[in-house]
Amino acid sequence: MNDDNTAELVETYWSQANETLTGLSGDHHALLNTAVGAIDTVWDRHVFGEAETSGGPEIGFARVLSGSILARLMGLDLAVLVSAAGGEIPPTGNDILDEGLASARQEALDTFSDGLLGPVELEGHQIYALPMLLDNPIPIGAAVLVGRGVLTLEQERLLRGYLAHFDTRLNLAEQLLKLRRDKIELDHELRRLRGDTGVSEAPKTRHRAPLSGDLGKSLGALIEAVPTFEFFGIPLTSRHFEHFCGEIKSLTGDYLDILEQAPSLFLDVPSGVDAKSGSKHAAPYHRLLGIMGSLRRAMAALIHTTAEDLVPVSVGGRMPTFADITRIAKGRVGDETTERILEIMNDQGEERELDAVASRHHPFEFRTANIGEVFALLALFRTLKANEPELLDRHIDRIFRSLREYQAAKAYLFSFDRLEDVPLKGADRRQLPAAENLLLLREKAPSFGVLLRAYQK
Repeated sequence: MNDDNTAELVETYWSQANETLTGLSGDHHALLNTAVGAIDTVWDRHVFGEAETSGGPEIGFARVLSGSILARLMGLDLAVLVSAAGGEIPPTGNDILDEGLASARQEALDTFSDGLLGPVELEGHQIYALPMLLDNPIPIGAAVLVGRGVLTLEQERLLRGYLAHFDTRLNLAEQLLKLRRDKIELDHELRRLRGDTGVSEAPKTRHRAPLSGDLGKSLGALIEAVPTFEFFGIPLTSRHFEHFCGEIKSLTGDYLDILEQAPSLFLDVPSGVDAKSGSKHAAPYHRLLGIMGSLRRAMAALIHTTAEDLVPVSVGGRMPTFADITRIAKGRVGDETTERILEIMNDQGEERELDAVASRHHPFEFRTANIGEVFALLALFRTLKANEPELLDRHIDRIFRSLREYQAAKAYLFSFDRLEDVPLKGADRRQLPAAENLLLLREKAPSFGVLLRAYQK
């Protein structure tokens, strides 16, 4: 590289950095530099230096500390950096304020733009939320802010400068965790090649050919080999696996039919968007709708799980999980987008923060996978209701809690006996569900705010 090219690059990078600081006083420069140094220390010590797992609590803890540093930088009462995987906001002790913060988080994650939302005055506080897009087409997370006064222009510049640096920490964490996962797999393969018989056989990663022959015979062998699954922490007798697969396929097909047949699709976000309008602003939503179509292939592949597929999974007597089933199905779909969705789709809580980091490069597939997990929870509910109602009674609260963990799970679907009875007219998401007051208007587009919100008892 010659000197001219080097100078040009330096000028470009310098200008980009200077743009972040434009309008800040010297004191604010010093504050931002101090905050950047503090966040570097947090991630160096708690993720890059000490984390031994591929995800787990380390990133979540670093995120909490990073939010506290942001609050100190901006002089706020509270700042929380939630991920697209649905990080929780710590309770304040005030139920009204907690509800407002949850609503602000949801609005930010549903708004595919980087505009600052707020302020909303609540309980003597000013609440703001900022979708974290950065270089992504849809939010990878959100900043929820609580202060006593209205944010100044300088505070907003501090916020955006800080989040730009926070993004580099997330990006490094993603690369590091990927390398650690690869190393674990390589170490296992080396031990296997050396003949270390003390290492359990890892699940096969070969591409599986579509099943041929009698599906009933294959399911019979599966039931005999695996008595029980554990989906989302809830036991499911394997003889009901076929019913579960039928329910999840039906839910997916019916829901996508509604979305695709609607002449327009009104999204109940602060700016109000018709995802089928063809406008530039609607483009990310429109692309998400297209990728969601892959869920049909993903869900149809689940029933082709065989007893042979589950042999590596059930070593040591472990019950197969929904994550095991989706990753087995991944090898049969033969479609890169659907494979990625199935890879992301799981029911493993310890992977939540890892998913949030990985979603940066595949945000549409990540959102689609979340929606698929919501359908799986609904299918589990229906399956237990039809076959094991006593078991459902014992675990219904767990299903509701699991639904509320998903940003995609904002539906009132449990309020209705049939999917076709779900109201397709937008509703105020700050109000409790009032199904009797919502009209079924098929000629209108369904609102994500209604179809994809967890039912609250």
